Amino acid sequence: MISLPIFISPGVLVDPDPNQGLRRTVDYAVRYANRKILHQAGLELIPIYPRHSLEGDIHIVSSVFDFLQQGVVGVIGPGESDGVRLVNGILSSMAIPQIAPQATDPYLNSSHKFPYLIRLTPPDNLLNMVLIDVFRKFNWKNCAILTSANNYGTYGEQGLRWFLLHAFKQGWNILALEQHATPDDPRKLEVTEQLLNIKHSDARVIILFTVIKYVPFIFREAYDMNLLGKGYVWILLDGAGDLEFVYENSLPQGYPLYLRGLLSIRPISEEGAKFRSFEEQWHLDSIRRQPFDSQFTDAVLLFAKALTDVKLNGVDLTPTTLSPSDDHSLYSSRTWKQGKSVKNFILDQKLNGLTRYIEFNNSTYIPKNLEFGIYSIQFINNKKSKVGAWSERSGLSMASDITWLGKQTGAVNDMPQTLVGRTFRIVTINSPPFVMKKDNATFEGYLIDLLNFLKADLKFDYILYEVEDKKWGNKLSNGQWTGLIQDVVTNKADFAIADLTVTKAREEAVRFSKAYFRAGMALAMRLHQEEKTLFYWLNPLATNVWIAMIGVCLLCSLVMCFYSKYSPMSYEIGQEDEINFTFYNCIWFMVTSFMQQGPDDGSPKCLSARLIAIVWWITCILIITLYSATLTANLTVSNMEKPINSIQDLTKQERYAYGTVGNTSYQSMFQNAKHAEYAKVNEKLKFVNKADLAYKKLIEEDFIFIWDTPLLDYEKRKRECSFERLPNEFGYSQYASAFPRNNSTMEHVAHLFDKAILGYDEKRTLQKTWENWLDRAGSCTKNSAQSSSESNRYISLYDLSGLFLLIGAIILSSFVAFFFENIYYSVKDKKQRKAENIKIAVRNRWQLLVEKAQEERAVKTANATTSPCCTYEELQSVRQRFAVKLREAAVEEARLEELEQKRRLNSRQIDCEKIGILCSESN
Repeated sequence: MISLPIFISPGVLVDPDPNQGLRRTVDYAVRYANRKILHQAGLELIPIYPRHSLEGDIHIVSSVFDFLQQGVVGVIGPGESDGVRLVNGILSSMAIPQIAPQATDPYLNSSHKFPYLIRLTPPDNLLNMVLIDVFRKFNWKNCAILTSANNYGTYGEQGLRWFLLHAFKQGWNILALEQHATPDDPRKLEVTEQLLNIKHSDARVIILFTVIKYVPFIFREAYDMNLLGKGYVWILLDGAGDLEFVYENSLPQGYPLYLRGLLSIRPISEEGAKFRSFEEQWHLDSIRRQPFDSQFTDAVLLFAKALTDVKLNGVDLTPTTLSPSDDHSLYSSRTWKQGKSVKNFILDQKLNGLTRYIEFNNSTYIPKNLEFGIYSIQFINNKKSKVGAWSERSGLSMASDITWLGKQTGAVNDMPQTLVGRTFRIVTINSPPFVMKKDNATFEGYLIDLLNFLKADLKFDYILYEVEDKKWGNKLSNGQWTGLIQDVVTNKADFAIADLTVTKAREEAVRFSKAYFRAGMALAMRLHQEEKTLFYWLNPLATNVWIAMIGVCLLCSLVMCFYSKYSPMSYEIGQEDEINFTFYNCIWFMVTSFMQQGPDDGSPKCLSARLIAIVWWITCILIITLYSATLTANLTVSNMEKPINSIQDLTKQERYAYGTVGNTSYQSMFQNAKHAEYAKVNEKLKFVNKADLAYKKLIEEDFIFIWDTPLLDYEKRKRECSFERLPNEFGYSQYASAFPRNNSTMEHVAHLFDKAILGYDEKRTLQKTWENWLDRAGSCTKNSAQSSSESNRYISLYDLSGLFLLIGAIILSSFVAFFFENIYYSVKDKKQRKAENIKIAVRNRWQLLVEKAQEERAVKTANATTSPCCTYEELQSVRQRFAVKLREAAVEEARLEELEQKRRLNSRQIDCEKIGILCSESN
């Protein structure tokens, strides 16, 4: 019989005697292996244990060197990953196989770096995959994590880096990441502060990754803080889930009631074919089971089967030793020649052991198709039962009827759905119509309505106060903030609600909620009204153009008159009925042509005069076309023309100053602008302390105010359209609430706000609320828009008032012309001896016109077919009276003619007597 020593280093255990419980289990496993497996090869295993606790790297290395001097064929353990990594460096150099029953550090996955390390438990990266799938299964996106601050906790946290990375990519929130101290005596554990932080984070899913001996004390403190009731989910990872070794074996009543319903995720370790028989034998031998008993037992059985196969294959098994004189120096000559064969035979084994059916992956040196169990403590039998499983082949499967903590069934939310009973201190700023401070120190406005909506839905209360420096928030050169942002950053306020613009710099300091208002910037200026005169309709042509047209008309008339009078063609063609193209008639021809009427009494006949007419007609067509187009454009488009229409126009003019409110996001935007146009605007940009001062300058001075569009629209209505907002918007921005960063509690509040705001946006609650506040300010914007639209569609009476005045003036002038025409012909009648004086001539002509009008009326009446106004006899009487008047006029005219002849004869007689010649001789 050949005896082979094997070194077993269990690590930290729950039992008060760290090695006693596991040592008895391993002793039984060695006896079983010697009796059932090794006897056929004439071999016997001798277990060797460290003589002192393996606390610290020095003790671990010292224990290894002690037993290497005695000669070993293999090592089982240590229990923790850092100890395994440290010991394997020595063992690999000597080619001594090492089986790690419980090491989970993913760093140990490399078979090239650790060629003689074989592990029985899944690495932490697989545990991360299980945890991620559980979160996906229940749609959890928020959690808190509690780990121990020792090597187990450190590696545990590092082992969760895949989960943390996935959470970051998916937008999941780690609301609290806490570590607790690890005293040797777990009764001295202080974890109150960590649990308070978790409670304040409002996390409902809590991940516990720590050493099993601390778990009871953590749960007792958590129970006192009401963290183990309905609505909470605790997930215990790896060894922390070995609750049966604490409660089932030590407490008569088993698990406390407050633990029923929690989950634990750990590798499967009790589903192998040999587990029940071993468990019964341990019970008969009064062996108190410890965590990882099954893993250590399978490690012993694997070694036994591999050594048996090595011996039966004719390989000599002689343990290697380390000489003390070597002063702990290892050389290649000390390498165990049979070590590689033993390792390969271990990897070739297929063992249906205590944990599960084990078959190794020769590339990673860990078992194939690793599986995890998901366990929960049942309310019915107070036992730990399997409610789910995860494997590399089939993924996650969970029971549908899980009962959670507090006997809650169904879905469990990862965050509380309301903020019932919470009171928040909120900072704001007076900025109508979003927030307006009333006389009694209360507030109203669009955002106050929104805040009250949130209060009603989320069941919280608030205390609202105005920021002390009356500023939204700007970053100073020393890195400090002003205004609302400063109050949030320093936790003076829980959060800020105002018309606070989201910017990159602010986003780095605070966490913004979903935007509850989207707006752009715009320019506002005094109302621009174009000055119109009575003769506005003459504006399409300049004054010198009108003068030139009159001059050309006179010139063409003069030339046409000359050609018509002296051209031989006019003599040959001219007839008695042809027009006499005097200068007066030529001017009339030009005017009627310009008015597109044309003369009624003919046109010039000579070619030279016709050429003048053609040139004039072409001129008329062009002038009338240009006049019509320009007048239409002026009357319809002039209302939309303004001296400044966009931000680009600001730098192209000198009349208007422009600016915005200082210590705002706009000041930062222009000062830090990379856009060329904004940088150019910033050169002459002025800053005012308050928006009210800017509105005053805007109305009273040539000042252009750059500000938010909604604020300008509201103030425009409120101030009765004393200014106008230009339609071209730029620099679109969003308003949102500001929450502190790195504050898990307020992160949850912001998350609930986001959901509520999205709901209000979908229901158009925000839009209706804003329209309500605009209507309360006035209806100026609507009327202004309507009048502007109408002025663009119609030509007003005022636009053509000058034309109507000109028509009236011409009508009055025509009466004057008519009067002088009568005077002219009356004078002519007197000269022709048709009347004794001008008064009689005027009276005769007026009487003649009256009688002629009466005759025409009588004729029209006689010719009427219906309802005659007079009889035939009356008509004949009128005609007779008119004939009498005509005869009397003829007699009077003959008498006047006779008197005229006598006057001429008398005058001639006097002339003849003066020169001494007889009239008869003269005749």
